[in-house]
Amino acid sequence: MVSNKNAYEIRTEILSMAQGFVMQKFENERNKWENSADRHPDTGQLLSTDDAPIYPSSDDVLLEAEKLYSFVDGK
Repeated sequence: MVSNKNAYEIRTEILSMAQGFVMQKFENERNKWENSADRHPDTGQLLSTDDAPIYPSSDDVLLEAEKLYSFVDGK
């Protein structure tokens, strides 16, 4: 049985996909940063977090969702 999704369901799915993409990108950047960051030789603690990736905002997710939606919308 084929079920067509309404506009709200499509937007919700796209928003979820966008959040997943943005969070995966952040996690990849964070892991790369943690593996290459300078650490204290004795304790192994990070010496600085100044160049750490910034946690994504809701605006970041919405911007990604708009990109995805524009593809689906065909504009």
